[in-house]
Parts: sequence; structure tokens; C-alpha cells
Amino acid sequence: MSEETDSEVGRFVLPFSDLSEKKRKPFNPDMEYAAVFAIAELNRGRGGRIILRHAKEKTIFIAKIGYPVWLYPISNNVLLFDGLNLIDYSMPYTQISDVNVFTDSLKTGFKTRVSYLTFLADYTDYFAKSGKEKTLPLRGLIIDSGFIEEFDSYRQEAMKMEKALTNLGLLSSSIDESNLISITHEMASLRSSFEKEVKALEISMRMLGKTSQTFLKEFRDEEKVVKEEFAVKIKKEEAIVSIAVNDLREQYDKKIIELDRNFQRHQLPLHKEKLKLEKAQEEIEKEIEQKKLDAKAIAESDDPILRQRWKQEIKDSKQGLSEVEVKLKVKEKALEDLEKKRTAESLTLKSQLETEVKDARKNLVELEATRDAKILVIKQEMEKLENQTKLISNQIGATVKLKETNIAQFKKFYMRPYSDEMDKALFYVPFYVICYEAKADKRYLVLPPSSVGAMGISTKLRGALGRSRIKSFLVSRFKEISSLSATIREQSQKNSMFETELKKLGAKNNVLAMSSTRDEIEKGLLRLKEQSWLSDKDYGAIMANAKSDLKMND
Repeated sequence: MSEETDSEVGRFVLPFSDLSEKKRKPFNPDMEYAAVFAIAELNRGRGGRIILRHAKEKTIFIAKIGYPVWLYPISNNVLLFDGLNLIDYSMPYTQISDVNVFTDSLKTGFKTRVSYLTFLADYTDYFAKSGKEKTLPLRGLIIDSGFIEEFDSYRQEAMKMEKALTNLGLLSSSIDESNLISITHEMASLRSSFEKEVKALEISMRMLGKTSQTFLKEFRDEEKVVKEEFAVKIKKEEAIVSIAVNDLREQYDKKIIELDRNFQRHQLPLHKEKLKLEKAQEEIEKEIEQKKLDAKAIAESDDPILRQRWKQEIKDSKQGLSEVEVKLKVKEKALEDLEKKRTAESLTLKSQLETEVKDARKNLVELEATRDAKILVIKQEMEKLENQTKLISNQIGATVKLKETNIAQFKKFYMRPYSDEMDKALFYVPFYVICYEAKADKRYLVLPPSSVGAMGISTKLRGALGRSRIKSFLVSRFKEISSLSATIREQSQKNSMFETELKKLGAKNNVLAMSSTRDEIEKGLLRLKEQSWLSDKDYGAIMANAKSDLKMND
């Protein structure tokens, strides 16, 4: 582990204890030593029952240990690093297709629409392909937002270390400024590459849109030329067709008039005969009716010859009526057939007219069809260009969002700048490390930075129930920073080099072995008793152990 930092890098130490907002009674530094000593005593194993055979623990040392945390600037921000370099973090990001390949192809220019449409087809899925997932190793970088937020506030309480502090053992930092320079350079370089990619993507999107608009304008101009060109031809042809169609309609009208006249000549005699037959039919029917009336009077006559003759006359009249009706049906049928023939010939003339008009309009229809076909091809090409442009633009937009997400990752790690001196510095977070020993086994109790508590109702209740109040005197200030306590315990168990260093620092800074702290502990214990943090019983037991422990470490 590196024990030195570069001379231009400042070193700061953070306070262990801080008064809570509710704390009203006076607090002296000796009370901190005393509280830690009391807590150490209350947590020390006293030896179990015979059956359990728990060994009695001995307090080897109580030492304030500084945990190294680096702050290092990057792009007008500050990063936080674990001085022990225990955090194994790699930042994920997506490597996209080379934007410059697309942009360079776009910059070459396209002389024809065909070549540009071919380019769009070639790059349809260029940005849609899944990027390669990569990672940037950032070992030691603290990424926990809670920790960063807590430290951002905590660092403002730091005191600069002008010289080595007494009673504070400093854990060696496993990383130095050269490591931080390398990491921050890689991070800045990667972020810069992301930002350049975003800029290049946005430029390529604008270039794509501009180039497509150029060709779309060319399409629209071509469509306009086609319409204008065919408008002249169609207008000229329409004039020719109009004359021809008018002539055909005049001929048609004459034929219809002649057809009507011809049929009227045939209809007139038939209508005349029909009217005569209808009149004869009417007269015969009246005659028969009259004879039927006269037949009643003749029936009363005694002349049988007269009655017989009258009956025969009625019979003859009915026979005549029947003949007239047959002739009338023949005439009506003739008129009906004549009308059907007239209708058929009219339809034939109309069909001939339509055929002739269609034939006269043939060139005009051909011109219109050719115009519409050319316009349709242009519109289809325009739609194809617009769709491919939109597809690629959307893919570029999605890629921009992807890279912006990659860039946003950096912001999660940043702290705001505070001062030039403190933004590039090595900070030490103080923990009290208490080492117990029972036979060959060692156990560590680690107390994190704490707030000095106030005597609240719950604390008073603990005392009333016979529980120790002193455990509520020092309350952990932070949730995430306090997790370093577990780190120290874990490293002491699985890292022999770390444990060796910890024991060395503990022995060197052991408050139990310092004559300067003995009086402070005793005075502090008395003040804790006076402020009711220690009961008479606890005070007596702790004082007895204090005298014993402090003497043993002479």
C-alpha cells in the first residue's frame, strides 16, 4: 500500500463526533474518549457460562483510525474514490457504428438520385444494428449516490492536516495520484468521445435531411416540368378532340332526328288503324249493350221468328267485336315492335357515337395516361426517399439517445466543486476501532462517525428498564459512510496485510496506552455520569475496568 501522497495534494481529516440538533448539555472532547471506552467495555465479552465456555475477552487497543477517501477533479466536477481501492466497478457503454463512415459517404456528394437512393438503401440498417457492449474499468470509483451525497455535506467539516496528527492512525491508500490521473483521463476521454459522437450524429442527421430535401426539391421540380409539358400537349390535343367530338355529336343528332322521322312515318298509319279499331270496338260494345236491353222487350213478343233473329244479331255483333279486338291486338303488337326497333337502333347509334368519341380521344387519353404514369413514378420515388430518410433519421435519433444515456452515467458519479484545495485531496474518515482478544481469537468493533445524542424519552426509558444509556450517546451520523465500518471488519478478517497494518496503527495510536488520554477518559466518564448517561452501577464497573486497562497498558 502507498503511504505517501504527492506534495501538492492536500490532506484533510474529518471529525468523528458532531453535536445533534437536540443536544443542549455541554460536550467536551474527553467525553468522546470516555463514551468510546464505555461502549468498548459494554461490548467486551465477559466470559460465558461454564456450559457455553465463552472465553473472557481482553481489550487489546482502542484507536481512532482514518479511512482514506480521495477526491479528484474532472471536467469542472469532482469524483470520489475508495482509498483502499476495494470497489471493483466497470462502467458499461455501447460502442456504436462509426459515424464518420456514414458522414464521409454523405459528404462525397451524389450527382444523381439513383446514386443517392442506392446510398440510402446501403445504410438502411447501419445505425439499427445492435452496438457492441463494452465496459470501462473504474476500480476504486465510488458510485453509490447516497454515499456521494453524504460525503458532499460531510467534507465541509474537514480540517487540513498541516502535520501528522496525534491519536489518529491513517490507513495507507492503495491508489495514488497517478492512478487517479489515469482513470480521470480515461473517463474524460471516453465522455469526450461520446459527446463527439452525439455531435457527429446530429450533424449527420442534418446533412441527411438537407441532402434529401435537395433531391425532393428536384423531384418536385421534375413533377412540375412534367405537368407543364403535358399541359401544353393536352391543351392542344383537347382543341383537336373538341372539334372532332362536336362533329360526331352533330352527325349523331342528325341520325337520331332522321330515325325519329322514319319511325314516325311507320307509326302514323298504325296509330290511325288502331284509333279506327278502338272506335269500332266502342260502337260494337254499345250496340251489343243496346241489343241486350231490346232483347227483354222482344222476349215478351209472341213472334218466335223475331226472337230468333234478334238472338242471331247479338251473336253476330259479339263475333264482330271479337274480330275487332284481334285486329286491335295485332296493331298494338306492331306498334310495340316498332318502338323496340327504334330503341335498339337509338342504342346502336349511341354506341357508335361513344366508340367514335373514344377513338377521337385516344391520343388525349394516351397523353393523360403517360403524364399520370410519370407523376406516379416520381411520387413513388419521393415516398421511397422520404421513408428511407425518416427510417435512418429515426435510427440516428435513437443512437443519439443511447449515447446521451451513456453520457448521463458520468453525472451520477459527480460531486459539485467546493474549493480548489479540497477538490483535489485525500480525506480521512475517522473510525474508532476496538480490538478484543480471547485466547488466540481477535474480534473488532468499529464505531463510525457519530452525532452526540440528546437525552430523549427513549433513552431515559432505557435507563428505567435497567439498560445502558451510553449506547445512545453516540449515534451513527451517516447510513452509507457508516458502511465503511463493515469494510474495515471484513478486510481485517480476510486480508492479512490489512490486519497487520491495522494492528500496527492500533498499537501506535492506542488510547489505552497514552498517558495524555487517561485523565481525559476518567474526566469524561465522570461528566457522562453527571449528565445521566452512565448509571452509578455502570460508572462504577467501567471505572474499575478503566483503571485496570489503563494500568495494564503502561
